[in-house]
Amino acid sequence: MNTTDYIFDPNNPWICQEFILYRKDFDKKINEFILIENTFDIGIIKEYCILLDGAFSFQVPSNNLDETIEYMHGLSTKHYFIDSFRSFWKENKLVGFYWPNGNIVDKLVVKPDCQRLGYGTYLLTHAFRNIFSNNDYEYAYLSCMLQNKNGLDFYRKYGLVEGIVE
Repeated sequence: MNTTDYIFDPNNPWICQEFILYRKDFDKKINEFILIENTFDIGIIKEYCILLDGAFSFQVPSNNLDETIEYMHGLSTKHYFIDSFRSFWKENKLVGFYWPNGNIVDKLVVKPDCQRLGYGTYLLTHAFRNIFSNNDYEYAYLSCMLQNKNGLDFYRKYGLVEGIVE
């Protein structure tokens, strides 16, 4: 299916496009933003969840904050999540976060008013750099909901290859 021809299907609103980046093709450098990197802090889980829900504002059906908090509380009991979660801050304001799970970038979220300023590229490059530098993975990948037109455009512009990981 050509994802540019996607028509929202209310019976299956979570259809995703997978994107792949092969180690051999990873050549991006981190931009020179001054961002403070932090690990997961359960004390500000509500702030993370507000950002997560806000970034998925295109999503139908939409999440509600209580469900998102419950979801992240569940993740906070998983070692892979706690060990891999990275948040990024500028002037004490949350810009975005990501967490990988093995060679998958499970979530990458940038605050809506920080999008289209290079922060998404910074976070995604940071995520791929960590995946490839700490492991022997041949490729890394992520999924993007077909509803998320801005996300799809971003991943294509970044240079990710559309495909299915086998």
